[in-house]
Amino acid sequence: MNHLARGSGSPFDRIRQVRPDGSEFWSARKLQVLMGYAAWRNFLPAIARAIQTASNTGMDVASHFAQSRNVVGRAQGGGNDREDYELSRHAARLVAMNGDPSKPEVAAAQAYFSERTGQAEAIESEFAALPDWARHQIDTIRRVGKIETEQKRQADQLDEVAARVESIEGAHDWFAALAYAKLHGFSTERTFLAKVGRRAGQILRDSGETPGTTQHPAFGTVNTYPEWALERAFGELTAVSS
Repeated sequence: MNHLARGSGSPFDRIRQVRPDGSEFWSARKLQVLMGYAAWRNFLPAIARAIQTASNTGMDVASHFAQSRNVVGRAQGGGNDREDYELSRHAARLVAMNGDPSKPEVAAAQAYFSERTGQAEAIESEFAALPDWARHQIDTIRRVGKIETEQKRQADQLDEVAARVESIEGAHDWFAALAYAKLHGFSTERTFLAKVGRRAGQILRDSGETPGTTQHPAFGTVNTYPEWALERAFGELTAVSS
């Protein structure tokens, strides 16, 4: 359990996202998978309890639990609109604390977000104790860092476009396992990707659909899967291998 939560190689670190302004968040949909919940509807009560706790303690719920929506493509075209939340570190910790205590994945999430919260509070405490000139210097460095973050975000967008062009043929948001791994920073090791493909195919067949195919210039005909199926498959297998 502990190795799920520890260090920069943690899957919770890999799903962390940073906005152009430098603020961080975690997608509730991605957190759902890493916390061992197979269905969104089963994860919603943990989010609801976390929101209630946040409200009771005076947190700004709208900013810490920012509602969002995204579209997941279907093989027959079009897509399903689904809800999501952009969770701040504090919000993600509350969700973890309100998860099913019998799940080892939930315990790993609790350990990870508790550790990150403690680290952040220690840094802020040290920052507040610095003299004014030092705080101003750090603020300047942070502003430069935000510019660099935005530049990286734009570069990542170009990489994403290239990967989408490389991997999608016909249906919107259907990916080869390799392209999805490149987009989201997962391992591209061939044996691991083969396992992901098999698991994504099983998930898809369980829902009454079948994998698609596309032509890759280097690999010939390859299977493609909808984003939601790959998200689940990568989440499950990453948690197992970590």
